[in-house]
Amino acid sequence: MDPESARRSAAVVGMATLPIGAAILLAPDRVGRALMLGDHPVALRVIGAADLALVPGLLAGRRRLPWMAARAGLNVAIAAYCLHLARREGNLGPKVVVPALAIATAADVRTIQALRRTAVGT
Repeated sequence: MDPESARRSAAVVGMATLPIGAAILLAPDRVGRALMLGDHPVALRVIGAADLALVPGLLAGRRRLPWMAARAGLNVAIAAYCLHLARREGNLGPKVVVPALAIATAADVRTIQALRRTAVGT
């Protein structure tokens, strides 16, 4: 991936994160029902707020690498929370969300690697 493609990839992640984070923050009950996550509006609002906090850096940050790394880290934290829910409550939704987050994180890591190569000039 060339430097411009890596920056565009980070921006695409930001554009996807914006509506997802907003939906989770503003309508946690509806999102929780749609994703079969159970009734956890406070936790979902925290996740939505964390998503939205990353958007400016992903879309317009001079250095997108730290923002992408934070995005990947947040994915891992959300996946861990979903695993906790799956074990505690047995809901199907968290069991579906975890693989989706793993796929998203793998794509994020690819972008992170490209941004890292760009940052060191290789």
